[in-house]
Amino acid sequence: MKQPKGTQTEQPATRDRRPAKAPAGETRRTHAAVPPHSGPTKPDPKQRYAGGGSGPDVSRATKPAYDREAASRESAEQLPSGGYPDQQAARTRRTGAPAEQYVRLRIRVRGDRLTVVDSHLVDGPLAQSATFHGANAYEVTYHDRLLHAGTVADPNTQRSFPSPDGPEEMRGHNITPREIYEFIARVPASDVTEQTREGIQVRLHRIDEPTTADRIASTPLGAQFEGRLTQLAELTGLPESTLPNAIESRGGHTATGR
Repeated sequence: MKQPKGTQTEQPATRDRRPAKAPAGETRRTHAAVPPHSGPTKPDPKQRYAGGGSGPDVSRATKPAYDREAASRESAEQLPSGGYPDQQAARTRRTGAPAEQYVRLRIRVRGDRLTVVDSHLVDGPLAQSATFHGANAYEVTYHDRLLHAGTVADPNTQRSFPSPDGPEEMRGHNITPREIYEFIARVPASDVTEQTREGIQVRLHRIDEPTTADRIASTPLGAQFEGRLTQLAELTGLPESTLPNAIESRGGHTATGR
């Protein structure tokens, strides 16, 4: 039924569930009631100790003046007889002892012939790996004793980047075998002497079957991994330029990792 115009129907009162807002100024007064904390305060140096003046006067506590003559006498009493020796320039510290050096050989391969083209003396111990994975492996021996061996990753392979905008034959990776290439071999410096250098042999092998051994024995790789390696080239005798003293004299001594 419609209500007459001009009359209003009384609505039931609803509960206001909104949080009550604090009156203006009340929050400020509440915060002001909490004293700020700025840490411990330092005592006034002009005030005396508590206890009726029985303690010392802090305002009068001062550092004694520097006595130059007393300091000179104390320094002279500590001086050893004869005085201190002259200062010496600091020596350059080597990262490895002579027994922990090795010779790094840069060897060129041409067919089945190996040639040493450069050598450096490097500080630091020479670790021996027991894993032979990859394309090639080298070994350095003296008679029937293995001095060092390592892997060589694709030394005779030349790769070129593809050309997306070039002709079709240039859009893929081009791999070209090299007829002449180089690799790095390493040998302990203590094993390269005037008496042993002519009997040292360097061999380059092709890894036919990758292998990992528990440890590497002192025999050549061909005897340890028979049937897994194929010898490609060999060098007998190292030139005199590979002797550690000869390398030192021409300035071919480098630090570890260089």
